[in-house]
Amino acid sequence: MACWWRRIVTIFCGKKLVDEIILTVAPTIIGKGIPLFKEGDYQLDLSLKGTRNFNQFVELHYGVRN
Repeated sequence: MACWWRRIVTIFCGKKLVDEIILTVAPTIIGKGIPLFKEGDYQLDLSLKGTRNFNQFVELHYGVRN
């Protein structure tokens, strides 16, 4: 199954419809990894709002600057 969510995120970012991003990082190495975003003609200026720890996981909370 294709990563349909990556296409949706890319479209929303391109139309500037994203105001925050929350990522959870797991300490597992999976080959080359999974890209979060498709290549596109957009750039997000992020500001770290906070972090949280959940055992071995870390949650990163970013706000998108306009």
